[in-house]
Amino acid sequence: MSYCCRFLKEIKKDENGRAKQFQLFSVRRPYMRAFHTSWFCFFLAFTSWFGIQPLIPTIMKELKLSKKDVANSGIASVAATIGLRIIVGPLCDKFGPRRIMSAILLTGSIPMALAGLIKNGTGLIVLRLFIGVLGGAFVPCQVWTSIMFNSKIVGTANTLVGGWGNLGGGFTFLFMPAIFQLVQVGRGR
Repeated sequence: MSYCCRFLKEIKKDENGRAKQFQLFSVRRPYMRAFHTSWFCFFLAFTSWFGIQPLIPTIMKELKLSKKDVANSGIASVAATIGLRIIVGPLCDKFGPRRIMSAILLTGSIPMALAGLIKNGTGLIVLRLFIGVLGGAFVPCQVWTSIMFNSKIVGTANTLVGGWGNLGGGFTFLFMPAIFQLVQVGRGR
């Protein structure tokens, strides 16, 4: 059987309906589609959650913020994440990780879209508090893969979705300065 056809085969399941196989390059429903959707949503959440951090030097200069304002905004962001992660676990149990992940991404996108409207340190603190919601995406990401894969391979699935999702935090340090430079060139600076 060719390499490609091997991934078109049905994924074997255990008696609880969880996948017993892990096919990384497959997008077969429901298991591998859930796997790839989970890590990609987590990646997007972390890209947005860390989206302001690479621009902090410029934000500080433009808004004349103190180091204390910036530090407090970081604390607010992490505090929101910790609080939300405590709440999100039971919500995943009740409503399912897919719905909760969608709600987190949608909720976090609103303050991210409003980021350009901040005018002072208090605005940055409040903004990052609400953007901190995106850090809670870790929980549904892990729950989603945990319910899809059996105990012999769930560690592999959870490691990969967690690791690839966390890459969003690093990606944003490449992406946001590049976008900022494009905007600056477009403005003639």
